[in-house]
Amino acid sequence: MTKLHNEIKINAPVEKVWKILADLEQVQYYNPLVAHTKYVSENRLGIGATRHCDFKPKGFSKERVTEFKPQEVIGFEIIESSFPMVFTRWRTMLKPVDGGTLVSQDMEYQLKFGLLGSLMDVLIIRQKYGKILDDIFRGLKRYSETGK
Repeated sequence: MTKLHNEIKINAPVEKVWKILADLEQVQYYNPLVAHTKYVSENRLGIGATRHCDFKPKGFSKERVTEFKPQEVIGFEIIESSFPMVFTRWRTMLKPVDGGTLVSQDMEYQLKFGLLGSLMDVLIIRQKYGKILDDIFRGLKRYSETGK
């Protein structure tokens, strides 16, 4: 299992950042790899809310909210995906700091394919995932601060 941690300071109030994260469809506006997102659950807010993300250039994931504490933490797990993962889950935490919001995230995942998957993770995937998460965090910062 691999664990990653990311954080960024966003110059926007916690309430604004939370509103973006809690509306599951808004991920398509700040995650540069998401082509389109839609709710696939009747529940659109809180634990159990589920979205389907289509990725650029291809691929998909179905993600479900597993933890929900307004303006504090939102947790997800991937429940279906076109990628070779045994599991992927993450917690995104918000904390007010210096007139803005500190957003931090702890993610853990495990690739399929046993020893070969572990080797792929060390040599390729972990670094790629880290870059992807950095891009997502920069996108969230930009979108939260500018709406674009």
